[in-house]
Amino acid sequence: MKKNNLAVKNNIFSNPIAAYNWLLGSAGVLIVLGLIMVLSASGIRSYFTSGSSFSIAGRQFMWFCIGLIPMWLTFKIPPKAWKRLIPALLFLVFGLEIAVFVPGIGIEINGNRNWINLGLFTIQPSEIAKFAIIIWAAQVLARLEKNEIDQRRAVYSLIIGFGLITAPILAGGDLGTTLILAAILIALLFLSGMKLHHLLGISVVGVILLFGALMTRQSRLARLSSFLDPFSESNYHGAGWQPAHSIMALASGGIFGVGLGGSRQKWGNLGPEAHTDFIFAVIGEEMGLFGTITVLLAFLAFVWAGINVAIKTKDPFTRYAVAGIVAWISVQATINIASVIGMFPVVGVPLPFISYGGSALISSMMALGFLVGAARREPGAKVILDKRPPLFIFNRGNK
Repeated sequence: MKKNNLAVKNNIFSNPIAAYNWLLGSAGVLIVLGLIMVLSASGIRSYFTSGSSFSIAGRQFMWFCIGLIPMWLTFKIPPKAWKRLIPALLFLVFGLEIAVFVPGIGIEINGNRNWINLGLFTIQPSEIAKFAIIIWAAQVLARLEKNEIDQRRAVYSLIIGFGLITAPILAGGDLGTTLILAAILIALLFLSGMKLHHLLGISVVGVILLFGALMTRQSRLARLSSFLDPFSESNYHGAGWQPAHSIMALASGGIFGVGLGGSRQKWGNLGPEAHTDFIFAVIGEEMGLFGTITVLLAFLAFVWAGINVAIKTKDPFTRYAVAGIVAWISVQATINIASVIGMFPVVGVPLPFISYGGSALISSMMALGFLVGAARREPGAKVILDKRPPLFIFNRGNK
């Protein structure tokens, strides 16, 4: 009996295709749950804005279908090909970020100018920038590992590159995405072998700059104040309204929740962000502790699988790209969930794979495609998956 249990354990966690399976399985759970919860959380707002309870969820499903194309491309593109694609990708992303400030093209939503109006829909370049900058930084660190450049040049390149990509985002008022990019930079600098006291110095400078950014807007200071006590008389009817009702939603969910569609707080108390920034609160209210733990376990499985791929791969570029993607998804999920449960100020970042938003979903799916491709290329996994019939696109070989 013990031998059978051990065999099952080894098959789940030590099998050559374990990381491949866990990546697809965990992301699949998050995406399917996200589509369901966007439908539930957005129904009321969708009805009042379009006359149909399904319009917002329908758009999210459309973005999911569209996202399968770039996801498949990032799955198929071999590591060597990225070297030729990275300059064009960065040029495109930076150009889109600048276009945000062009009158008639860029639009402002909720005080942030980070969207481009394409008529039928809008896109948020900063979401695609996360993937692009990680792929570029991975190339820099791979060159460092191969001794093609020295550490000082690599570090300066990373700081300047992240600065150029982040500056338009911060100028547009998107502090949440700026925080995520800063966390990714710190993670990559750590992987570059930077000494801890230098890393600490950069972090201190970052905190000072963050404090300065907070001081530039009264709304940000109000969010910080409401984070400390959202239920206070001065905060509750202002910036603390959404954080307070988010906590109420989680508290009323119990173990198994009030049932899908039964959320009370989504009726305006979570503002227009019930299906975006605060969708985790709706999950907690409608699916209870069971639903929130499911989400946390799925993210933990995703991160474990990503780390597993990074450790096993022998290609430096792939290793650093996978590590950067894992840092991005884990940090963004942590900030979103911490904001919802009252452990971090609300900064307006979506929950990866789950929150409504086409740009966010597509960029996350691109990252997933890259990770699955890296897991698929591992020698042990490749041998097993090459023997499977190519009925599923991710079973098919990639170079």
